Amino acid sequence: MKNEIQNNKLLIMGKLSATLAHEIRNPLSALKLNLNYLKMSEEEFDPEVIECLNSCVEAVERIQDLIENTLEFSRTPTKDEKETSINEISMQAVDILSGMAKKKNINIVSELDEKLPLLLVNRNKILQVFINLITNAIDASERNSSISLRSYQNSKKDVIFEVEDKGVGIKEEVKDKIFSDFYTNKKQGTGLGLSVCKKLLEEFESEISFKSEENIGTCFKIVFPQKLIK
Repeated sequence: MKNEIQNNKLLIMGKLSATLAHEIRNPLSALKLNLNYLKMSEEEFDPEVIECLNSCVEAVERIQDLIENTLEFSRTPTKDEKETSINEISMQAVDILSGMAKKKNINIVSELDEKLPLLLVNRNKILQVFINLITNAIDASERNSSISLRSYQNSKKDVIFEVEDKGVGIKEEVKDKIFSDFYTNKKQGTGLGLSVCKKLLEEFESEISFKSEENIGTCFKIVFPQKLIK
């Protein structure tokens, strides 16, 4: 019975996603275009107005990410794999989220192995995973704290990527639910973020796991298998 209900949810989500994209994407793009047009003249505005504009642009981008999460959840997997630097993807994710981190005065510390080999993956999909994990870390962190990003190879020559925060941690009773479809502890979340991350990584036979303690922090770990190295 539970599986039937879950399958019905997924079917409904798949049918709604195309309509959602059409109805929201176009006006959202127009809104972002106009906001960016205003930002071109930001020297004419007071600092408070500029801050409001930046917040609006950030909010629009978060909504766009939410739409992509919803769509990705219902898409048929596609490959489009190329030799890619995990370190470069992580730095791109940091650049995208720098404004969000700055608002909470969060320092993102990168400890990346410069000798890592390239991986045969889909760059955009891995970028989406990294953005999701870093966004969650920022959301979970207190002001004036730090987040650590690490990349390295283990003894098996797998490539490892970690995102660690010093935030609120994950409650013991929900640890087995966080990768489930539609589970979220955010008031405005869909519960698709980590579920999508897991789904995307599984396309590349990669694994995601985590360790967490309440009021101490959380570390998400991705293992890209050696077979992806080219």
